[in-house]
Amino acid sequence: MTATTTESGWLLPTGVPGLLGFTGAHEAVLARLQAALTAADPSPSTGPDWYPPVVPRAHIDRAQYAESFPQLLGTVHALRTGTDPADTSAVPEEADVVLAPAVCYGVYPRIADTVLTAARHFDAAGHCYRHEATSEYGRFRSFRMREFVVVAGADEAWQWREDWIARTEALFGRLGVKVTVQPASDPFFGPGDRFMRSSQLQQSLKYEFHAELYDGDPGTAIASANCHKDHLGERFGIGFADQGPAHSSCMAFGLERTVGALIHAHGDDPANWPEF
Repeated sequence: MTATTTESGWLLPTGVPGLLGFTGAHEAVLARLQAALTAADPSPSTGPDWYPPVVPRAHIDRAQYAESFPQLLGTVHALRTGTDPADTSAVPEEADVVLAPAVCYGVYPRIADTVLTAARHFDAAGHCYRHEATSEYGRFRSFRMREFVVVAGADEAWQWREDWIARTEALFGRLGVKVTVQPASDPFFGPGDRFMRSSQLQQSLKYEFHAELYDGDPGTAIASANCHKDHLGERFGIGFADQGPAHSSCMAFGLERTVGALIHAHGDDPANWPEF
């Protein structure tokens, strides 16, 4: 079974690679998935805070995202207020917001330039964008993420991430989705030798959960468990007690990809799926 065809009743084509719409049937499954994720979170969350599809450019610059992924960042341009619509020479200018590349970039500014005395937990969701023009199913340019985030001391942030790895394996087991957990890396931490690819792998900072989304899929990452160390604490001026910059970790779920994995695992009729 494959979820790549629009005839299956799940997807709505737009004519642009990497950009799809989703039917009511798809959204009903996504809502069930969201409820399962909320139930899996041990912190007292009633569901995610939803973040807008755009984020202040200043926040992205502070996190050094553009220095790591300049080719993925989607910028917003608009004509200056008061521009004469008949002026064909008017050129749109870059706005003070960019398309959100990940949900957690809306979290850290909420506690920027503060010193925490206890761990802070966040449950966040939102629309994201990464400029990847591809027709490969699962490589969405516009997609939704659910992220659980902790900002804490070094040991607590690390253990929180380890606990979520085990919790997520158990969750996918209950959902009937076969996953493999693989170490991974990306230039999340910005320029410099400190967090080059080999260092990230050696330090086990990122793990991905791979599952099949379609027949012949070698495995697509549907979730990732990430330890940022003190990078974002340092960048956003977040301290923790007397330990210096706070450490952070996040557990991120690609919602459309996970729905795709559920469809591939169980077929096109949710009535025949296991309860979750």
